[in-house]
Amino acid sequence: MAKPHLKHASVYTGSCIILTTKHAKSIAIGPPFWSRLNASILEYVVDTDQLGTFSGEIDREDTALACARRKCEWALEKLGDKVDYALASEGSFGAHPFLPYLPCDEEILYFIDRKRGFHLHLSQLSEHTNYQTGQVQSWEALLAFAKACHFPSHGLIVRPTDRATKGPVFKGIQTETALEAAYEASRHYSAKGTVWVETDMRAQFNPTRMQVIGELATQLADRLSCVCPACDTPGWGKVGSEKGLPCRQCGHKTELTNYEIDGCVLCACRAIRGRSDGLTQADPGYCPVCNP
Repeated sequence: MAKPHLKHASVYTGSCIILTTKHAKSIAIGPPFWSRLNASILEYVVDTDQLGTFSGEIDREDTALACARRKCEWALEKLGDKVDYALASEGSFGAHPFLPYLPCDEEILYFIDRKRGFHLHLSQLSEHTNYQTGQVQSWEALLAFAKACHFPSHGLIVRPTDRATKGPVFKGIQTETALEAAYEASRHYSAKGTVWVETDMRAQFNPTRMQVIGELATQLADRLSCVCPACDTPGWGKVGSEKGLPCRQCGHKTELTNYEIDGCVLCACRAIRGRSDGLTQADPGYCPVCNP
């Protein structure tokens, strides 16, 4: 069975990868790409807010994945044929899909290798986030909210009444003086005297999010350092899985993953491997026969 292999020298050694961003994400992405691929990250600064803003002034009309891809395509279109590699990030925040009432951060990194003719994207769902929103009626309540969200190292957004308000929006708040000024101004514009506050999830105002982006960038850099055993294209890694892990007690197939499938991003080469956690049998509690 074909096995993936690492080359001693990254195929991206000495390369410059263009990162389309408005929010300084090279802080998180640059180090792992340098340490693992010997590749540099150069920011292409454009107004990515055109695709949607976390604060709601512009709705994101497409999926996060489509937005990340579009950012890459902007760089390739605007900077010309001399650019071989484009990279972009997109994040989404809200309730965890599996753990009720727990906020989560879903990050996507999208990479286009125009030189070799492939696209590769990875995603990560993380509970490691300070994402919060709320309505407050007093300065004391606002300070309590801010403290819980790691202010002032993490920025806040303040506006009148609620998130749908069309009035002034104060972003990137990272000092108590600026927070108080935004609070008083928002109260002035609020008919109910209430103020809406939320965490500023733009990467440069949110070190926790930067950390998650950095973790995903490390995964992507590691993936790009692994090449296909058939055609030497970088990006070899997991492309699927197969259910049916056998029950430890009766051997019946369960719904748990039995094995994982690695593959090439360009050719049809595939390889089967065991679960990454090494598990070869399922607990009877997951078995439809032993635990119907």
